[in-house]
Amino acid sequence: MISGHMGVASAGVLAAELLVEACEAGDGLHLETVRGLAEDLGRGLRRPVGVGEIDSLLEAALTCADLATLATCNVAALPDQGRPAAAAATHLAAGAARALAALGKARIGDPEDSYAGNALRDLRSVGWKADLAVRQLGGAA
Repeated sequence: MISGHMGVASAGVLAAELLVEACEAGDGLHLETVRGLAEDLGRGLRRPVGVGEIDSLLEAALTCADLATLATCNVAALPDQGRPAAAAATHLAAGAARALAALGKARIGDPEDSYAGNALRDLRSVGWKADLAVRQLGGAA
C-alpha cells in the first residue's frame, strides 16, 4: 500500500509548485534561492525514498514539514502578489506533513523496537514543525 501515501505526498508537490510560482512574482538572489529549494523539495516528493514503506512515509512527511517551514519563513520577503500562494503552500504542505505522519504512525509496528521508537519521534517532530509553520504564518501573512 505504499502507493497510497504517494497520493498524499502529491499535495506536497502542489505546495512546492505554489511556492515556486510565488517566488516568480519577485526577483533577486534570495527568491531565486527559495525557488530552487522549493523545486528540489518538490522533486523529492515525486519519487519514493527509503528502503521500506515507513522510511518512505517518514521522508515524505519530513520533506513536507520542511516545505511548510520554507514557505512560511519567506512570505514576508515576497511581493504582495506572491504572498497568497506562499501562504497556501504553507497550509498545503503542513496538512500533507500531518497526514503522512498519521499514516506513518498507523503503520509502525512494535513501538518498543528501537527503529520504531526513533521513527515515532521523527513523526512527532513532523507535527510540531508543521504546526509551528502555520502558527508563524499568522504573524507574517
